[in-house]
Amino acid sequence: MSATCPQCSASDCTVAVPQALAPGAQPPLDEPSRARLAPPPAPQQAPYRMGGTAISFFVLAGVFTLGSVVSLITESGADEGYDAAYQLGRDMGRFLVPVLFLCVALASHTVARRRHLRDAARPNPMQQTLWQRRHQVWQAAWFCHRCHVAFFPAAVLRPDFPASPPIPLDQFPLWVVTATDRVHGFPPSPAASG
Repeated sequence: MSATCPQCSASDCTVAVPQALAPGAQPPLDEPSRARLAPPPAPQQAPYRMGGTAISFFVLAGVFTLGSVVSLITESGADEGYDAAYQLGRDMGRFLVPVLFLCVALASHTVARRRHLRDAARPNPMQQTLWQRRHQVWQAAWFCHRCHVAFFPAAVLRPDFPASPPIPLDQFPLWVVTATDRVHGFPPSPAASG
């Protein structure tokens, strides 16, 4: 199948966008053009960020540890009349609260990270569906090597879908998003409105 370019009205230099990006395609595309014609990126899970609870307890553990070290240094020699076990217990007891704060911080961090990893293993069905539909629209696009433009032939996405005008490559990703919204009836996405 070949499609007629809306700019030069020829079909001898047109090829489907996936074929234009295929390894060994002739003529080869330069890297900026390849980047602009690239398929829509698959949905990605947001990176993990430490929660406020864990950060708060880590800070408290640090502050109390610092206070314990300062009091240990300033009060050294005050326990000279007591036996070694008592002195050791008193010195180590100063660090009991910071250790408890540190344990709570680590537990909170571990629970939040595991929850994030569990959620990352299950892709969001709405995001996955939207990505698949954008990918289908991307696969329906054509590229003209002569004019260096992309386009959608008439009825390639839906029987009543009109042919697109020539699309400059820097606008092609936005056209894929917009065409997906029009074809599948999604509300305009943030990428299309911005």
